[in-house]
Amino acid sequence: MKKNWFKLTRNIGFCLCLAAALVSCDDDNNPIPDPDPTPEPTETLGAYIVNTGNWGSNDGSLQWYDLATRTAGSDLYAAQNGQDIGDLQDLCVYGTKLYAISATSSKVEILERNGKLVKSFPMNTSEGQPMEPRYATAGEGCVFFTAYDGTVSRLDTLTQEITGSVYVGDHPEALAYVGGKLFVNISGYGSGNQVAVVDAKTMTKIRDIEVLLNPYTQCLAGDDGYVYFVSNGNYAGSPSVPEGQWIYQTLQRIDPDTYKVEELCNASYIANAGDKMYILYSEYYLPDTHRCYVYDLTTGKETDLPISVDSFTSPGFIAVDPVTEDIYIGDQLYGALNTVSVYDKDGQFKHKFDTGMYTTNIRFVAE
Repeated sequence: MKKNWFKLTRNIGFCLCLAAALVSCDDDNNPIPDPDPTPEPTETLGAYIVNTGNWGSNDGSLQWYDLATRTAGSDLYAAQNGQDIGDLQDLCVYGTKLYAISATSSKVEILERNGKLVKSFPMNTSEGQPMEPRYATAGEGCVFFTAYDGTVSRLDTLTQEITGSVYVGDHPEALAYVGGKLFVNISGYGSGNQVAVVDAKTMTKIRDIEVLLNPYTQCLAGDDGYVYFVSNGNYAGSPSVPEGQWIYQTLQRIDPDTYKVEELCNASYIANAGDKMYILYSEYYLPDTHRCYVYDLTTGKETDLPISVDSFTSPGFIAVDPVTEDIYIGDQLYGALNTVSVYDKDGQFKHKFDTGMYTTNIRFVAE
């Protein structure tokens, strides 16, 4: 069940199919041209930085990270369009375009690779209420995204029109595309315990799969063809939850053919690289759980990395360079510019750089 390598950051299940040249631009913030697809990447060209922005502040942004200078440039969206993006919940890089998902602004936007706006979709229900789109993935020439009205929608990248939608459950979040199916975390705003399966071609719901409590922000297609996701549990260690009822944050995987679910290890954030899963684990109320480690997906062996989770104010994600396997960990400082620390694959610190407000992920571009 080995998959082609082309996905983004090896996490949250974002697809990358690089096919054509980037529209040329005049400023230093623009990404370098798109590469042609190859079976395996040999060079990382850079990365898009997703800054969601502080809640209700509409101060999200999109940056390009330059590996040569080790810095993130200014806001691509603002530079190209003369206005701010609002919030930026998620970003899908697919074909020659970017697909920006904005929850509180309730819109989905198609962008050129340089951040120039191509088309904007205000996302409202038939009653005129905001749908609040959340996360995206791609496959079959389409981008699929969840929304808080309980739906998954399909955007055809050729016609640039939304061509289907299906109700999947209460507060759907992250999703992955594997073998013609969508696997969708149904968080239930903290009370859900299912992953919904959708036929991507017909946009019909196939079934629900029972999982641990609160599958949330991460669901990805692993390099081995399995679906990997994290359930956030019920804040184990909280004084309001009896110890016998604690549900820990847990990495699970689903066989996309049999729908069998396996519980693998404790995890808060994950990033996949081949047969390795890089993991941040941190139960807020249980400091002894805080660790960063590598989980071998074939043997189940756990190898701790010399990275102190407690050195971060609020660790918010982990990502892995698809070529070097350098590890990127975001520190989410509320109300201030965030930072991202970079380590080599063995966990040795390399450098740190500043980003925008409430940085939630990185999307690597490699050839």
